[in-house]
Amino acid sequence: MDEHRTDQPLSDLRVIDLSHGIAGPYCTKLMADFGADVIKVERPGEGDYARKLGPFPGDVPDPEKSGIFLLLNTNKRGITLDLKTPEGVDALKELVRGADVLVESFKPGVMDRLGLGYDTLSKINPNLLMTSLSNFGQTGPYKDYEMSELVLYAMGGRMNAAGLPDRHPLKLGGNHTQYQAGNNAAMATMFAWYGRDHKQLGGQHLDVALFETQMASINQRLMGLVAYQYTGDKGKRLGPLRAGYPGGVFPCADGYISISVGGPRWPRLCDTLDRPDLLDSYYGSAKGQLDLDAKEEFEGTIFLPWVLERTMFEIVEMGQANELMVAPILPIDYVMDSHPQL
Repeated sequence: MDEHRTDQPLSDLRVIDLSHGIAGPYCTKLMADFGADVIKVERPGEGDYARKLGPFPGDVPDPEKSGIFLLLNTNKRGITLDLKTPEGVDALKELVRGADVLVESFKPGVMDRLGLGYDTLSKINPNLLMTSLSNFGQTGPYKDYEMSELVLYAMGGRMNAAGLPDRHPLKLGGNHTQYQAGNNAAMATMFAWYGRDHKQLGGQHLDVALFETQMASINQRLMGLVAYQYTGDKGKRLGPLRAGYPGGVFPCADGYISISVGGPRWPRLCDTLDRPDLLDSYYGSAKGQLDLDAKEEFEGTIFLPWVLERTMFEIVEMGQANELMVAPILPIDYVMDSHPQL
């Protein structure tokens, strides 16, 4: 019988976190969640600017109560260092001596100007893995450009094909791209850690450009790149029709459900609705599934009346029995206190 162990996969890993905002702290949060000893370094006074981002309890701003900051920095230890002073730089170098990983998200060139560039730190600790996250990478004509979530999503190529056909392009809600970049940075760091510890590759400097992580992420961009490479198709805005219909959020007898059907799942939907007459209808045809007028008519006169007569869990049970992607939209108290899967 294998010996039972209580330590976590990364419990032997020490990480120095010089990052701020979302992408870098999310990268290090993933490591901390798997047991890494993450030491977050903040500047004295204001600290990480994520402390100013809501939500806050009662909508009262408080640097110690930012929901985003607390989410991204759970399981980390924290210190403050003024890296613009010799004492702060010396203290950071001392931390680096015993570290496996250093993650930073300053603008390109800042670490070198502080006397903390990779060439300097690797002489202190040759096995150090240093992951640098920046808007457009450490090199190239855009390396000093400013960036926001909107700019990042727009320049990543997929926003051009997101939205309604006759309206302006749209971005995904929230800070999706920055979390995606943080996830990619964590994976890249883990690959480098494996190479160092199991392939004798030594320390290295990883350059993670947030822009490049959006060029081929799983959020339809990879599909778009392949389509362009092989067919020249640049994509177009199809609104909610990209995966057919019905799709989205719908009210029902006791709440709301989220569903994504249409396309090849149309026969299963007809079976769920007990409407065999719809199987070969225009609604289910390839052309009909891209017809906005047909979508509005089907959802308004057939699907919506059907869901309004049933509860969330009745709809989910019937849909899942036919392998449809449908789920209830649950309140947080139910998820935390009553969910049978938890």
